[in-house]
Amino acid sequence: MSSSSAQLRRLGAELRRLRELSERTQTDVGMAIGRTHATLVNWERGKTKISKSDLACLLAELRAPAEVRKGLEQLRSETGRRHGQWSVFGLADWLRPLVSFEEDAVAISAFEPVVVPGLLQTREYARAIHVAGPYTTAPDDVDRWVEARMQRQLRLTDPLPLRFHAVVSESALRSAVGGPKIMCDQLRHLAEVAAAENITLQVLPASVGAHPGMASNLTVLHFADPETDPPLGYFDGPLGGYMIDDEGDVASMVNIFEDVRALALDEAASARLIAAILDEHHEKGSEHVRSVESGLA
Repeated sequence: MSSSSAQLRRLGAELRRLRELSERTQTDVGMAIGRTHATLVNWERGKTKISKSDLACLLAELRAPAEVRKGLEQLRSETGRRHGQWSVFGLADWLRPLVSFEEDAVAISAFEPVVVPGLLQTREYARAIHVAGPYTTAPDDVDRWVEARMQRQLRLTDPLPLRFHAVVSESALRSAVGGPKIMCDQLRHLAEVAAAENITLQVLPASVGAHPGMASNLTVLHFADPETDPPLGYFDGPLGGYMIDDEGDVASMVNIFEDVRALALDEAASARLIAAILDEHHEKGSEHVRSVESGLA
């Protein structure tokens, strides 16, 4: 998907509704205002932003009431305005849509088989992840991208906070990202944020073995009005990320998450496992210190 927002999709849904009420096709309306069928499709799906003049022509052609025109013109003018703050972070094109939709989402479900979910990472853990991935994050961008991730996490503590349900694999918690100290701080952070009412954290134990989500991470974003803003999917890898808007594919991602969630430990058992793994990282850190001190003696 191109860089977009839930607002843009809402505008498209309203334009589609108006056209369908007039019982006209996209081709017919497009020809009437001098635009192609593909252009109408992109407007209605929220793929591209309609210009002010094209919107005026389209609404006139569809004989939209004055109050409807005013509302849609206001929605068009506001589209994308809220997301300008992210431009200072120099985010990659593939990441911008996710950041945009995160701001409009009311709930997110995420499964991570390799790392701690980004919205739950500490600053130092996030930095270690970015430094280790030069194919997606150039060295000069690391600090800005880490700061962007910290800013994104503010959605979890908004006055109307984002509901976040995360399932993370046991192996991700055992991986020594950044070393024992960073992992200890990260696991303590997970224990703290998991206590928030809007956050559900489950651990998928290694004993589960093969499972439906083991091939990749996945994220599903849910919005306030599923009729006009259906859920979106997202996944990423070493070369970047991808938004998924196909209804069938997103439904499959929802089902995969539900399968993984059902296999994971409940919240209480997950908390106990996190505490146990924290102790292991702490012991490894202590052993390293003792080894260094012994070598210096």
